[in-house]
Amino acid sequence: MVLTPVVILIAQKFNLMDRPSARKVHSIPVPRIGGVAIFLACFLGGASCFFYKTNISVEVFQDPRIIWLAFGSLVIFGLGFIDDLWRLGYIAKFSVQILAGIIAYSGGLRIELITFFPQHSLAQIGLSLPITVLWVVLVINAINLIDGLDGLAAGVGFLVCSVLLILSVLGGRYVPAMVLAALAGALLGFLLFNSNPASIFMGDGGSYFIGFMLASVSMMGSFKGQTAASILIPMIALGFPLMETIWSTMRRFIYGQKLFSPDRDHIHHRLMALGLSQKKAVLILYGITVLMGGFSIAMVYTHDNKTALLLLLFAVAIIIGMQKLGYLDFLGSDSFRYWLKDVSDEAGISLERRSFLNFQMAIQNSGNLEDMWKNLTRAVQWLQFDLVELRMENKSRFDSQNERFFWWNKERSEDSDNDWDSFLKRKTLMKLELPLTPNVNGPSNDKGTYGTLWLVKDLKRDPLSHYTLRRIEHLRRTVIKTIEKIG
Repeated sequence: MVLTPVVILIAQKFNLMDRPSARKVHSIPVPRIGGVAIFLACFLGGASCFFYKTNISVEVFQDPRIIWLAFGSLVIFGLGFIDDLWRLGYIAKFSVQILAGIIAYSGGLRIELITFFPQHSLAQIGLSLPITVLWVVLVINAINLIDGLDGLAAGVGFLVCSVLLILSVLGGRYVPAMVLAALAGALLGFLLFNSNPASIFMGDGGSYFIGFMLASVSMMGSFKGQTAASILIPMIALGFPLMETIWSTMRRFIYGQKLFSPDRDHIHHRLMALGLSQKKAVLILYGITVLMGGFSIAMVYTHDNKTALLLLLFAVAIIIGMQKLGYLDFLGSDSFRYWLKDVSDEAGISLERRSFLNFQMAIQNSGNLEDMWKNLTRAVQWLQFDLVELRMENKSRFDSQNERFFWWNKERSEDSDNDWDSFLKRKTLMKLELPLTPNVNGPSNDKGTYGTLWLVKDLKRDPLSHYTLRRIEHLRRTVIKTIEKIG
């Protein structure tokens, strides 16, 4: 509460403002370095242990993990603050985030036991470090990703801190409770200025710092005994930002978008698209966070069979919510089926793709132009084309070969006089002229072509299949490679 107004004045003086843009919801410039106030307030809160000695403060100072936690948080805050001043590339961001995860692991803040491997610690099977780093990077980016509406990231962070704080105190884990209390207090004070309409944003410095602190403190011991997943409880508490991060990545992958490019298709954007105001959208997401926090607390006091039921209800609620927001429309439409077909076809898994690949291999294994032409004709027939012509350019290495190859399927012409000229006058024909251009790295220095491949298909008789044009391009490239090999 004291530091944030000071940071606002500094940001205004040095013009450290977040400007409006097409993907942002604010319409006026707003200071963007509020993370400085959160970072300093949290550290000053922790520093109070120096001035008032208690059994708990002594325990804090005796825990070596605190030093590593402070060091890692300083590194990750520095990354975010620099990104707020000068925009960094995603490679630099992820590199430092991974470094912060390694720092946490080195200081004993690590994931060592999960339910999937109940008989072995993760360190024994070499997974503790990568899973710890993955968790830290995931939570950091989860908090950063939801920082799109006034008060959303700070409020969700405060609620998650509160849930983990309650669980820590109930479990007698006072060292993480002290850290969570300091962070929760810093966020609560910041929320007075960050709530809608916000007079300051936390920026990447604040979101990175909050994410690292939540990820690291959640690893300072198990919430539910040694037989359960120590990370499962905070995963449920952080359910909303984690779901947003995972689904955003999947969504961008499915739609062919850049994985790290910002957009306006997050959950809070979807809620606003339904006609909700910023305040109402934020309150709904607060409610979801509180609900997930309640699930976390309930899991601590339930037996394993009841825990499984809670997780099932939790999963059903997530699916229903995503369906209501329209995220599953893509999965339920024919477009998703076609997307799966495209993926399987591109990977060479589908039967049709594998069948056509045999024709390609036969063409490429041809020893001369005549054999290549025979195999090419078989491939064209399999694609249900009616006419194919290969015209070779006059090149010295082909002087002894025929310069023109022609095939026409008379059985499919349906013309009484078997006149292919009259066949070519049909208005339902698709005619393709494909230049056989030398490959860039091929043996020819000629800037022209090896020749031309003509293909004709009657679409009235056989409509174009979903992958015909893709097959034709594969065929063209195969013919070029074969010509270069023969030459």
